[in-house]
Amino acid sequence: MKKRFSLIIAMAMLLLVAVPVAAQPNSKGMTTTIVGVNRNESVYVRMENFPSNETFYILMNRNGTLGLGGYLVSKITTNSGGTFNAEFPIPEELANEDIINIRFENVEGSYDPPYNFFYNDDSNFNPYANKYWEDNDDTTYNHLENGFPTFKVTAVNAGATITVVTSNFPSNVRWAVYMKDGAMASENWYEVTGFTSDGGVQTLTLSIPSDLQYKDKIAVKFYCMDYILGTYDFITYNLVDNRDYP
Repeated sequence: MKKRFSLIIAMAMLLLVAVPVAAQPNSKGMTTTIVGVNRNESVYVRMENFPSNETFYILMNRNGTLGLGGYLVSKITTNSGGTFNAEFPIPEELANEDIINIRFENVEGSYDPPYNFFYNDDSNFNPYANKYWEDNDDTTYNHLENGFPTFKVTAVNAGATITVVTSNFPSNVRWAVYMKDGAMASENWYEVTGFTSDGGVQTLTLSIPSDLQYKDKIAVKFYCMDYILGTYDFITYNLVDNRDYP
């Protein structure tokens, strides 16, 4: 009897991996189904009953958060609405998390956002052959000419400077740059500089504040002071090891 019970549990666990994860509908009847996962890279989602001509921020966060306060990974505009499919990148900060929550926040905040979760492992689903996946949707992924604003750390002079290269920053937009202790939950950010993006790739060397020069990890945040991606509060950030690199 014990062996049979163990077999039932094992089969149930296999079904959890082998069936697309569909969340309960929100108050508007909107549902999301996780169709496939490329571990630490991206997740494929099918969205159904979404309203027309509305814009959503896509956020991801650790399990148990419902995606609240998550990492902004994309923006999608529904255009004619209805049912459509999308692939969203998994942020580096959530790499190797076992379970990730994903949230779809309407930019107007007019109703409860749909959310879901997924296992961060290579699933068995082929999103292009699966019955849940049809390439006939009508959506707009974002309105920035070159894509989503990010920056990459290219060099660190431990305790002194961090050099970054920006990517996809729109032209004539003002940014404030902050740093804080990356190992602490404290929100004590230090403003280190400000600049105006020129629409191309920019290399910036940022001075590390004296209070942070001996910290093991430093969080770097770019705060947009102008209106992009449907908000005045757009933020992109990274976590940096405070040691000489490369």
